[in-house]
Amino acid sequence: MKWMYIAILLLVVLCMPISVVRAHEVYVLDQDEIEHAFSVPTTNFIETIEAHFKQFLLSGLIGVVIVIAVLAISRMTLIEKFLDPFLHRIKHFAPLITQCTLGLALIASGYYNAAFGTELPLQDLFGASAGIVRFCFILFGGCILFGIYPRLAASAAFVMFLSFLFQYKTYMLNYGTYFGEALALMLFGSGYVLFKVKIPTFEKNIEHHLHKYKFFMLRVFFGFSLIYASVYAKYSHGGLALSTIEKYHLTNYFPFDPSFIVLGAFIIEVLVGIFFIIGFEVRFTSLVFLSFLTLSILFFGEAIWPHIILIGTSLAMFTHGYDRYTLGAKLSQRKDFEPVL
Repeated sequence: MKWMYIAILLLVVLCMPISVVRAHEVYVLDQDEIEHAFSVPTTNFIETIEAHFKQFLLSGLIGVVIVIAVLAISRMTLIEKFLDPFLHRIKHFAPLITQCTLGLALIASGYYNAAFGTELPLQDLFGASAGIVRFCFILFGGCILFGIYPRLAASAAFVMFLSFLFQYKTYMLNYGTYFGEALALMLFGSGYVLFKVKIPTFEKNIEHHLHKYKFFMLRVFFGFSLIYASVYAKYSHGGLALSTIEKYHLTNYFPFDPSFIVLGAFIIEVLVGIFFIIGFEVRFTSLVFLSFLTLSILFFGEAIWPHIILIGTSLAMFTHGYDRYTLGAKLSQRKDFEPVL
């Protein structure tokens, strides 16, 4: 069984895309555009809502209808009976997916010589020591990916993230998913282990008392990082989003005022984050997020490597689905079945 996992992991590594383009607002804009965007005042969404109240109200009603429809479909007994056996089987892959995600994301950071995203090049940050940091990214990521003392490697990655947090302060909250993945792997163990440090008493305690909190922790950090990234790029520094809309002529595809487009994207991203945190319509939210992420990558020609952490965590959320700490499970009120979407 272990060798089968190793073969799968090797296949994933060999298929990892190689590209050198950018991602998110700070990736698709050049430095001059970013500096100009930072000089733009904070977005006033109240004025935007007042100016486009009918459009805002209609969009909100459509959103509510979609959420209610998904909730109703997810709780249909016939659909649950048909899909739940499959959904329960794929739950077992969620820990492996999160482990592969963190490992691949760290390896990609080292390979592309940038910390978590292209706006943090290691050469600019560490100078002559950049090669050592780059090696650490690849080493820790490789150990996590192949299950070689993964808990120890995750602990090292966690400490490394903290060092960036001390230097870049709140900006690193954009990459809070790394923090959550490393912390969860460090505390609760991995989905696959080839070699490990044996601490029987500690591991037994984790397995019986705390392991149930693993995906709750992942959801909270993932959702919070999405919310913070949206607040950062679309509210606090709304000029980033407005510059992106202007540069790529997005009003040709969405015939609305640019500020209204930014507001819509902001609300959707915040709701996606909240839905992940509270565990509501988890699978539907994962599919929506992955769809928008894929379209964004294709349209803007963005790099895949900075998105590995987002894609993999979304897939983990989809495969894991619901547990006792999700709102969706509590609303279901049925022990044998869980909401489909």
